[in-house]
Amino acid sequence: MNKAVHYLGRYATSQHRLGQVLARFATRKLADADAADVEAAIAETIIQCAEFGYVQDDVYARTQARSQRNQGRSARVIRQRLRQHAIDNDDISAAIDEADEHVEDGELLAAFRFARRRRLGVFATASSSTDPQVLRNRHLGSLARAGFAMAICQKVLAVAHREDAEILIDALTSGEPHPGL
Repeated sequence: MNKAVHYLGRYATSQHRLGQVLARFATRKLADADAADVEAAIAETIIQCAEFGYVQDDVYARTQARSQRNQGRSARVIRQRLRQHAIDNDDISAAIDEADEHVEDGELLAAFRFARRRRLGVFATASSSTDPQVLRNRHLGSLARAGFAMAICQKVLAVAHREDAEILIDALTSGEPHPGL
């Protein structure tokens, strides 16, 4: 329990991840102990931490979804990352919906944020040596690999001016529909 509380004091995590951390600790420090007893103790510790409210998968999912949306992650990537923590699909869907609650189109906003962060499309630095079509294909591939649908990728790359992109980002963030969408 001490190890669990210490870890939870430093990191927000899911029950699954806490179990992994405790199992790793047990193999390092309790190698001579009976494996069944260690597994039972880990399971009991996770249950107690959940009862005390130290670890809540739904709260963790909401926090991660909000944070990752702000970083420009697609819903597909967020789902994949939360599934690695053994979070329930309903909790994942609710978390993504909550992250996009006050936004006109969460996926499009995330794609623009991703493009800004990675300097894609109108956010790219000027490079005269690369063919524009080759550069567009690279940017399209980068957005697609990030988990965005092709229609979203094309909308992001169709914006002609950086100022227009910033206006669209502001409109999407405020939740107001914008005629350019």
